[in-house]
Amino acid sequence: MPKKIVTSLDGMTAEWFTALLREAGVLGGGRVESVSLNPVGGGLIANMVRATLTYSDAGDAPASVVVKYPSDDKGSFGLAQAMGMYELEIRFYQDVAPHLPRMSIPKCYSAQFDEQTCRFTLVLEDRGANTRPGDVLRAATLDECAAVFGELVNFQAPLWNSRAVAELGWLADPRRTLGVFDSLPAGLAPFLERFGHALDPAHVKLFELVLPQAGKWVRSWQAPTVVQHGDFRSDNILFGVTAEAPRATVIDFQTIRLGPPGVDAAYFMGSSLPTDARRKVERELIADYHQRLVAADVEHFDWNACWASYREGAMYAVYLFVGMASQVVSTERGDRVIVDQIRRYADMAVDLEAPQAAGLA
Repeated sequence: MPKKIVTSLDGMTAEWFTALLREAGVLGGGRVESVSLNPVGGGLIANMVRATLTYSDAGDAPASVVVKYPSDDKGSFGLAQAMGMYELEIRFYQDVAPHLPRMSIPKCYSAQFDEQTCRFTLVLEDRGANTRPGDVLRAATLDECAAVFGELVNFQAPLWNSRAVAELGWLADPRRTLGVFDSLPAGLAPFLERFGHALDPAHVKLFELVLPQAGKWVRSWQAPTVVQHGDFRSDNILFGVTAEAPRATVIDFQTIRLGPPGVDAAYFMGSSLPTDARRKVERELIADYHQRLVAADVEHFDWNACWASYREGAMYAVYLFVGMASQVVSTERGDRVIVDQIRRYADMAVDLEAPQAAGLA
């Protein structure tokens, strides 16, 4: 029997895929005859490859799948190991995804993780032919935003204040989250040194006020509690381009945690819309998001509570970008994305008086 976890293309043989897909219950008595592997770009923390498969008897087996496996860059692997990112995504597909029957996520054929080595292999449905990846440098349309907020409801509502996920030790233990936020204030000075020339004085004033309080803020989180995606932005959405494709598919669950619902809502809004566009439509979009939550039987979360959670949630991106962006290797596009995004998020936090909503000012 081939090893379930492979960490290089050499291990992704026809024999390996045959065993994997038989165990997943989609291959039956057939076998994989040939494998064609092509890298899928965009991943900084993990490697991804598209595997196109041919069969002796395909049955219900997929024509292609996407395989995620550890980065071979020592820095990226070390960061993923320190933050538990590989484990989080594997555990999501093992323990959380089965509770989300309506959410549009890729089907998982295999999710394997080795706690001793932090190596993993994740084999997912390939939706590439019917979708296009989102791009934070391309403004989303109102229809695209509405579709994504619909998927956010499908993610949050089934596990709203859920006892089932609260009992998952790997998810409910707050130490990983606290450690991340406690480290963020140290990123302020190098961030301002690298990007300060591109910021407004109001932005700098905001950062200097809130960054020292990162640990205080995360410790103030209260119910209601949902499973947060943690990186819920356009780059982690696949938008449907054919009639049969879902309007939006959510991917990359390497930063999930428990926390308040407004965080993912605000993070996506800021990543997807330039400041002027956001100001015009955000209240409409959040009102629709709230109505969908109510329709999905979420209770004791009225409009005022929803809007307050969204306002406070605008703090999340400020903390994440300012606290961690200086650690990202400088590239022309990367620096452009960072400046574009943090200006949007800073404008958003100021507009919504997010520090006041979070009790930080």
